[in-house]
Formats: sequence, structure tokens, C-alpha cells
Amino acid sequence: MRKSKLLTFLFGLFPGAGQMYLGYMKRGVSLMTVFWLIIVLMGFLGMSFLAFFLPVIWFYAFFDTMNLRSMIYEYLPNDDFLFHLDSSLGIQCINFFRHRHLLSGILLIIFGVYILLHTFLLPFLYFAFDIDLYPFFENLPTLLLAIIIIFLGVRLIKSSLPPKAIEEDYQEYTSKPQE
Repeated sequence: MRKSKLLTFLFGLFPGAGQMYLGYMKRGVSLMTVFWLIIVLMGFLGMSFLAFFLPVIWFYAFFDTMNLRSMIYEYLPNDDFLFHLDSSLGIQCINFFRHRHLLSGILLIIFGVYILLHTFLLPFLYFAFDIDLYPFFENLPTLLLAIIIIFLGVRLIKSSLPPKAIEEDYQEYTSKPQE
């Protein structure tokens, strides 16, 4: 059954809602989650550069809704999540980072340091000569998140490096003549 053009248009104005109205729940939830996650990251972590992605997601969601509405029933695609983490490419990406703790750790440390610098160093430089504790308390959740991210990055790096004692035992074992 065809859905209303007016309701499709109105729901299409909200990323993900148009897809859900047309019966594509997985696709709609994916778009809505990505859209609002970016807004939360921008507000909570002060990462305003992510605003670039909001119009891209909005236009994609809107035109995807209009495209789904206009398609012939026999050619409608199956409902699926926006990011196919179960596909071979998604599994390869997950395995890439699973086996590269060093790279994942470095990326987490860089992300954490960025958050610290953006949230605390710049305000400190601006308010260096005036003691005002409000910015500190306002950004305390971001500070804790940054510390957790850096800690996780250091843990990933440490777990990817082989311990020295095991290396030395292995070298001693392989250097001894076999009897």
C-alpha cells in the first residue's frame, strides 16, 4: 500500500523518521542514531567540526525517503542497517582494529589529547590571569571522558607490545644448543 505523499514529505524532514514511516525501521534507526550522535558529540565534547556531517546526513535521509516512496514495489530494497557491520567489509574493519591494538591505542590517545587541549588548554590560556572555576566544573565530564579515552589507549598499546621477560626467555631457549 502506498503511503501518503504529504506524510512522507513531513516525516522525511527528520532524519530517519521518513524511512521508519515507509517501513524501513533498521535504516531509519541507523540514520537517526548517527544524526543525533553527532549532535551529542558536538554538544558534550565541543567537537564543532562534526557539524559538517549534519547537512550531509539530513540531505541523504530526505532524498532517500523520497526515493523509497517513488520506487516501484517490486524493486524496493530490503530493510537493512545503514552500516553493514556484518558484511565482509565491516568484519574486515573490525578485525583490522582488533588485531592492531597499537594503532587503536594511538588513535584513542590522540582523540583524548585533542579533547583535553580543546576543552582545557584554550580556556586556561584565555583565563590565565583570572581565576574562574565555572569553566572547570562545566567541562568536568569531558575531562573524565578524555582521561578514560587516554587510559584505554595506553592499555591497548601496552597489550600490543610483547613483554621483555618473555622475549628474553625465548632468546635464551633458542640460543642454547639442543641435547
